[in-house]
Amino acid sequence: MAWSCKETNRLDIDVSQTEADISIERWDQELFELTPVSMRKHHPRWKQEYGNLYTRYIEDVLQMGSVDDSNLFAHLRAFTTDVTIAEVQAQTQETYPVLDKLEEELEGGWKHFVYHFPDKEIPAHTSLITGFSAPLVLTEHGVGISLEMYLGEDCLFYDYLQFPMYLRQRMNADHLAPSVLKAWLETEFAMEVESPSLLDVMIHEGKVLYCMDAMFPTGHDSVKIGYSAKQLEWAKQHTEQVWAHLIDQELLFSTDAAQIGKFTNDGPFTTDLVKESPARMGIYLGWQIVRAYMDRQPDIDLPKLMATNDHQHILNESKFKP
Repeated sequence: MAWSCKETNRLDIDVSQTEADISIERWDQELFELTPVSMRKHHPRWKQEYGNLYTRYIEDVLQMGSVDDSNLFAHLRAFTTDVTIAEVQAQTQETYPVLDKLEEELEGGWKHFVYHFPDKEIPAHTSLITGFSAPLVLTEHGVGISLEMYLGEDCLFYDYLQFPMYLRQRMNADHLAPSVLKAWLETEFAMEVESPSLLDVMIHEGKVLYCMDAMFPTGHDSVKIGYSAKQLEWAKQHTEQVWAHLIDQELLFSTDAAQIGKFTNDGPFTTDLVKESPARMGIYLGWQIVRAYMDRQPDIDLPKLMATNDHQHILNESKFKP
């Protein structure tokens, strides 16, 4: 993973004594090596070992019906011997023969997570092949990582599937560990505000990204938010103009979902702004507001920040002036 350096960073702390041992179960390898008879034999262990992740994978991701269906093993064998899926599996194994580097990067992120949230659980990690159905599969206690969704933006499979470039620029090894941590943070700290305004969504997502600052204190901002270097530079250069637009159009307190989505949804650019803009500029601004707020609140730790749902208060106390 590429890293950047900052002159001073209160979040860049020593976590060498913090425990967070990460080991990724290579189910993407195990499953493809088995016959239907072997699958049937391992089925009880999978149910026990992987729990809800196994059920989600079979029923929701691969959509093979009930995990207890007697036809399951025939379905699984058809999946693992499909010519295209076999090619995907081969490319995935070539790109990720081992996951030592990913485990190391995840361990660094989870050590920071444990440091800031000692009462929170670290999920079990399992690598999967999902047939491009989802990059990650999350359950209450585990996360499945779809490795074929991180083969690099030049991967020919992505050409065939016509994945847009704004997605493909994140589909590489640099984004793997941050994607896992960010997805888990979003489930741990779901929005609790009823009928949220644009400001609520901006600040809430900004808090999640501030947690990403804490999980990867020397990581590139572009990776945390999923921008290219060029997109991040555009966001920095046009922060003042976009903020002025939100204020002038009185959009901050809008609760209209369509209006909120224009500034927070993913896509090639932010709707209502020029096509050179990156998507989710509202979220980028929320991130900067939370950073400004935390810079002025040395006594506020991450649990207190995430428990604060008075987003107007955060804006006011941030003294945000781009």
